[in-house]
Amino acid sequence: MFKIIEYPKVQDFFNKNKKTIYGNRLAHYHLIKYFEELNAGRQSIIQAYNITDDDGGNVIAVWGDSVYYLYALKWSDAIIDGLLNKIEIAKYTKRFTFCGTAELVLRLFEKSGVEKEIYKERIIYSCDNLMPLVRSCNGEACFSGSLDLDVIGEMYYQYGLEEWGEREGRDRDHARTIALQGIQNETTCHWEVDGKIKTIASILDDDSEMPIIGSLFTNIEDRGRGYAKCLVHEIASQLTAEDGSKCGIISDLHDPITNKMFTQIGFEEISRYVSIHTTRETV
Repeated sequence: MFKIIEYPKVQDFFNKNKKTIYGNRLAHYHLIKYFEELNAGRQSIIQAYNITDDDGGNVIAVWGDSVYYLYALKWSDAIIDGLLNKIEIAKYTKRFTFCGTAELVLRLFEKSGVEKEIYKERIIYSCDNLMPLVRSCNGEACFSGSLDLDVIGEMYYQYGLEEWGEREGRDRDHARTIALQGIQNETTCHWEVDGKIKTIASILDDDSEMPIIGSLFTNIEDRGRGYAKCLVHEIASQLTAEDGSKCGIISDLHDPITNKMFTQIGFEEISRYVSIHTTRETV
């Protein structure tokens, strides 16, 4: 049997689920980012609730403007039935997004029979114990500076194209702005060889207990030489230098070379995330 737990106020939902969400920060990373957008007034929540079962299963559900977040560490077919009872998936029109714990969301759509389009599939990694590098690289890791802005801005733009494709408002000027912010905040790093930048990466949530290495990009002509591996290893070594410190990486499920690199460095998979678009046309 399933049980739907609703709350008089969204704050009551936060109070009930905060420990679970922030206690496993990486697994709930995208949901936490949505909460930050909510607090900044750029998003809203239509409904937030839990669905539980008799065996300790518990789904965290957040219905937002154009997205439905569904997360669980444990669930059952009874909980899937509860979700189908609560969410009329077939009514959501094209491009509405369902995302969260990959196996849960995929099972929900499988059982619903509703057509879908998988947009992104991610592996979420955590690291607290680095493996030594078998092969070192020429060059060195550096914080990017103001003199690097033109190169870093262009690399951020190329990263966005590879990761997301063309998107409105994500042109070169936008990439340059992001690069400038990273340089000013000392959260943008690069691997440099003979004065030339080969690979870039950023440090997200650097002021939190779980910083994340993101925006990893190597120039096409410089790939296969280990620069990305050396840069990630150096950043991770700095972020995990203190006892008990951890860092994370979120990677494309369908990039086996990069995923192998992360595990060789010492990152371990903790969860998988999926983002699905509904495909029903507006009537």
